[in-house]
Amino acid sequence: MAEETQELINQLNSRMGDGPKLALVDPRALKLAEKNARYMDKTTFDQLVANIGRDGALESTPLCHKGPDGVLTVISGIHRDMAAREAGLTSIFVLVIDKPLSRGMMIAKQISHNAIVGQDDMATLKSLWEEIQDMEQKMYAGLDSEVLKELDKLEFSSISEAPLDFRTITLAFLPEEPEALKAALAEADVLFGDEDNYVLSMKHFGQVFEAVADVKEKYNIVSNPTAFMKLIELARERMAEAECNS
Repeated sequence: MAEETQELINQLNSRMGDGPKLALVDPRALKLAEKNARYMDKTTFDQLVANIGRDGALESTPLCHKGPDGVLTVISGIHRDMAAREAGLTSIFVLVIDKPLSRGMMIAKQISHNAIVGQDDMATLKSLWEEIQDMEQKMYAGLDSEVLKELDKLEFSSISEAPLDFRTITLAFLPEEPEALKAALAEADVLFGDEDNYVLSMKHFGQVFEAVADVKEKYNIVSNPTAFMKLIELARERMAEAECNS
C-alpha cells in the first residue's frame, strides 16, 4: 500500500512543474522553524487540535523546505504541524521546496504566508455565523471571543424606502356552478377584504392566459403584469377604433 501511495504521489509531482512537490510524512519528523512571528493562544490551539482529531487529517497543507541534509523544515503551517502531533496523526501531506533557499528567503516566505491571510467582511461573517445552529460546529469554526464581540455589535439596518402608492387588484376565475360559486365568493371575501376584486367565469381563464402569452411573445415582454397592462392598452385602442367607426 505504501508503495502504491508513493507511486501516485510521484505521478502527481511529475505534473507539478518546477514548483513545490507533494510529500507524505510523519509530522514528528518535521523540523520547526526556530522563530515564528505568528502566535496562537492556548484556547485556539486546543480547538485546532480537536478539529484535526475529529477530521483525522489536515485540511490545509504546510509548506516545508528540504535542506542539504534532507531534513524538512516547516516554513508555513507550524501550528498545524504541532496540532497534528498532539492529535496523534502519524502522517500528513506537505508541500516541499527542494531547491536551495537562503535563510532570508525562508523568513520572507514565512512572513508573507502569515501576513497574506485576507480580511473577513464582518457582515458576511455574521450572516454565515448565524447560519450555524449546532454549538459543536460553532466551536469548530474557531472564532475567538474578540471576533464574537465584534459580531454582537454588528446590526443590520434595512434601507428605508419611500412608501409606494399602490393598490392590489385580484382577478378570480371561479366555477359557474351555483353552490361552488357561492362558496368561492365567500372565501374570496374573507381572503381579499376591501381590495378591488373582479370575478370572472372559470371558462375565461384559458382565454386570458392565452391572450397574455400571445402579448408576451409578440411584444417580447417577460413580466406577466407588464403583458397584462399591454393587453389593456390594446383593448383600449380597439375600443377607440370601434367608437370612431360607429
